[in-house]
Amino acid sequence: MRPLIRPILTVLMLALAAPAALPAFAQQLPPEPDGTLLPHSDRFRPLPFHEIATLVGERYAGRMLAAQTRQPSPEERASGAQLVYEFRLLTPQRNLLIIRLDARTGRFLDVAGRGQIKARIRPGIGAGAVARDR
Repeated sequence: MRPLIRPILTVLMLALAAPAALPAFAQQLPPEPDGTLLPHSDRFRPLPFHEIATLVGERYAGRMLAAQTRQPSPEERASGAQLVYEFRLLTPQRNLLIIRLDARTGRFLDVAGRGQIKARIRPGIGAGAVARDR
């Protein structure tokens, strides 16, 4: 039995020393703009897709054709966006709108396409109301 004790002790010592060595191999994250270091899980949390789709539906009337994630443009990245949700919406007037939102905050970054004003739902009126040109 004596010969088995040495390998067992070696394995036990390695197992106890391994957690102490892990921080040396961990990836160093860059600090936040204010200089603080946050855990990786707190750095970026996009909103769920369905919540962002609800924001789009509350602002524009139409039928959602497609939704996908995109990399931000240089201008969007400069404004703080790390990931963009892009939606394609067919308006009641049969126009196509491409709507880009910040995936983390839900902030509207860009809306492109014809008929934006006609498809715009007026705030406070409800999801069924559509802005009218006057």
